[in-house]
Amino acid sequence: MNTHGREMSPMELRDHIISFLKEHKSGSLATYLDGRPRCSPIQYFVGNEMDIYILSAGGDKFKAIEENPDVCLLVNTEYINFRKIKGVQVFGKATTSIENRTLFEEALKYSPDPHLIEMNRESLKVIKIVPHEVVYLDSLEDGDRTKQILEHNRVTLKEDELTPVH
Repeated sequence: MNTHGREMSPMELRDHIISFLKEHKSGSLATYLDGRPRCSPIQYFVGNEMDIYILSAGGDKFKAIEENPDVCLLVNTEYINFRKIKGVQVFGKATTSIENRTLFEEALKYSPDPHLIEMNRESLKVIKIVPHEVVYLDSLEDGDRTKQILEHNRVTLKEDELTPVH
């Protein structure tokens, strides 16, 4: 858990999540299309609150989001072993610039490279994820796999059966 065995406050957990997301820029986006789960490698950046923006040239993930907007974004450190990993799972609703053209302007506000968006406006599409639940795990320091879950500004803990008893 890397918080010395204590539950974080909602604001503290939110800050840890945002900090971790901003330290990284790539992850895996899980969607569901035609009755099958899918996973796509993506690059992202963080917007207002914990909103996530993804730029993409296209692909089936856009069809999947149109069919089912429930998505999960996984961002994690290198997987050393089941005891040494840090990451977040962002569960949320996704919208795309295919449905909402104003997402380009929104993404421009937060993009680390707005010039890239402007130069490729015709070929790029935007996905925006509005999180409703974020699962945070940090077992790098002490191997504690207790997950802290932020949902509706509340924190809950989920202990892993592999978590050592202290």
